[in-house]
Amino acid sequence: MKDTFISSEGCIGRFVYIVRLVLLIALSTFVTIQAISYFDHWHHGSYSPLGPFIGIIVGLICLLMCLMQMLKRLRDIGKPAYWTLLMLIPGVNVLVLLYTAFAPSKS
Repeated sequence: MKDTFISSEGCIGRFVYIVRLVLLIALSTFVTIQAISYFDHWHHGSYSPLGPFIGIIVGLICLLMCLMQMLKRLRDIGKPAYWTLLMLIPGVNVLVLLYTAFAPSKS
């Protein structure tokens, strides 16, 4: 089976999970900075709110892809998929993210 960012099927290890999260966060940050920079220097009118809007849209798409990666990782460590709901609770979400990043794979 071909493993993709937007699929929640399969399992991924710790290293792949961390690399994918870092790549998705970097992509979201880069696109947001570029969009804000581009629309703040637009010479045909004031479109500065469009930069953060594009950043938010790209950030939400990357967030959904991160949740797909978390589902794969939770399957790999033998935890139920509803643990992704814990990402909605402030404070607990950091603990769940660290746990999924550093927990050993289930044999």
